[in-house]
Amino acid sequence: MRPVFFLVFLAAAALAGTPKRPTVDLSAMREAMGSNPDEIGSPFPSAASYAHFLRARLAHHEGDHKIALDELRLALASDDSNPYLMTELAEQYARSSELDRAELQLKRVIERFPDYPSAQLLMGRVLYEGQKTTRARTHLMRAIKLRPNDPDAYLVLTQLWLDQGRVEDAMKVVEELGTAVPGDPVGFRRLGLALAERGDGPRAEKLLLRAVERDPGDIESWATLGRLAESAGKLSKALDAWERAMEHDPENRDVLLNAGRLALRLKKVADARAYFDQLLSQGRDPEIAVKVSFSYLAAHQLQLAADVLDQARASGLEPRLHFYAGLVHERVRDFQKAAEAFDAVPKGLGDVSLEARLHRGLCLSQLGQYKAALEVLHRLQEEKPELAGVEPAISRTLERAGQLKDAELTLVRAMGQGATTELLEALAGFYGRQNRLQDAVSLLNGALARAPKDEALLFALASVHEKKGEWTKAVEKIRVILDADPGNPNPTALNFMGYTLAQNGGDLEEAERLVRRALELKPESPAFLDSLGWVLFKKGDLEGGAELLERAVSGGPEDATLFEHLGEVSARLGRRQRAHECFSRAIELLQANPDDAERPAQKSELERKLKLLSPEQKGR
Repeated sequence: MRPVFFLVFLAAAALAGTPKRPTVDLSAMREAMGSNPDEIGSPFPSAASYAHFLRARLAHHEGDHKIALDELRLALASDDSNPYLMTELAEQYARSSELDRAELQLKRVIERFPDYPSAQLLMGRVLYEGQKTTRARTHLMRAIKLRPNDPDAYLVLTQLWLDQGRVEDAMKVVEELGTAVPGDPVGFRRLGLALAERGDGPRAEKLLLRAVERDPGDIESWATLGRLAESAGKLSKALDAWERAMEHDPENRDVLLNAGRLALRLKKVADARAYFDQLLSQGRDPEIAVKVSFSYLAAHQLQLAADVLDQARASGLEPRLHFYAGLVHERVRDFQKAAEAFDAVPKGLGDVSLEARLHRGLCLSQLGQYKAALEVLHRLQEEKPELAGVEPAISRTLERAGQLKDAELTLVRAMGQGATTELLEALAGFYGRQNRLQDAVSLLNGALARAPKDEALLFALASVHEKKGEWTKAVEKIRVILDADPGNPNPTALNFMGYTLAQNGGDLEEAERLVRRALELKPESPAFLDSLGWVLFKKGDLEGGAELLERAVSGGPEDATLFEHLGEVSARLGRRQRAHECFSRAIELLQANPDDAERPAQKSELERKLKLLSPEQKGR
């Protein structure tokens, strides 16, 4: 018997006359319901079952599986032979975590309709979820046989094999899917991404390359290929992958950021700037500016990092950008800009505001504005007496101002409140700069008697010994650090020891081994590149040394000692013009920042070396 509302509908249509309502598109109805007349007994359900089915779908999308179950039961009451509705009921049981009821319902469907692929597929999924993997495989393979062009069963079977650690079987399934549906990348893509996440790079790469052959616009696959290549050390190949992704999505932020980062690692600074400029042009997002700046920092392109942050600061969207910009300007030793950036940090940022004021005081001290620096630091000390670093900053400012007694007294008094490692290092550094090296040794030995494995104190004592010319004692202290954790060596300790051995006539083979190990841990460190270049120079490999030293001077903040080393090697190679440039630049840097001298007489020694390069000295 037809429902009343259906009869009313017919009567209304008759009274309406022309134009008649358009007839119902039965194929569209089936498509909306997800049914297939070849799979079910009747062409389409009754109107009542359809209405309940639609209510079930609405409840399902709203997450109300109880209502969905009730509506599907009502739909089946009007059409109890519809396998589609029967399977939908099983799916709702599964979504409600009632796997046993879902399995029982699917058994009923499969008993009556063994060739209904949707029921076979869902049974495979339900059994797989219930960890009944052997039976799950049987139903999934049956679903594939019944509907070989549908990827769903292939994908579930692939995941099943993968979870069991049978990667080769999983790969066979996606190959079968690729054959059944030529040109479809989904199997290769899904398995490739899963294997990449599990760290199986070679097989993941193979599958993802198959995926992008079929879908060149698959950004996620290209991105994963880029990351896999980078992790394998194939930087050019990684950049190619990111550039292929960019061809299909030139505005993608993640793609532009990674392409720029890879270009920097490959020393393609102009390309990196193009990618980053494109990224930054998309809006004034502070987070993007920070990421770009940090990418420049990682590549030791400090001025470019500072420029990005300065431009972003103008937006006023993120006050922390002032602090980051100040740190970068400080590293490139532009203390005036650094002080201005730190001064722009608002006071309401908690610890960031306090750190900004501390750094501002230090920058003013470097600029010779001692009175202003002390005002900033003393005020900070009054407001936050427990803030680390204030007393060493005050002492350093007093020292620069020539008030040596007050500088020492500041640190001694602070140590009376608690002899922290930071204060001990600061006082030892003060003694070292005043050529009171034995006082520094006594101070640090006393501290190490209480904390014999304190790395910072061991480093400080090694530095003092090295300045005193006691380089073997310096090496002994560094060995203590390295022997404490041989499986996880400190790269700075490795570099210090290697450089000290090379500089003082030690074992050059050991020196090279140590510095190369340090470079493995920090491949782009200008200081480590300089050390290895100096080791090679000492071993007689002038060309190899010069190449590394050129990389060192171009890789970070300008450093007088790095230029001095390159000048030495250039002079030995007969490259007098380059040597002249390096020695001159080193002298300029020490004139601007005398604190940076590696040794007290470094500037005068450089002036003597430069004089020896003059034309009138040639041939003498």
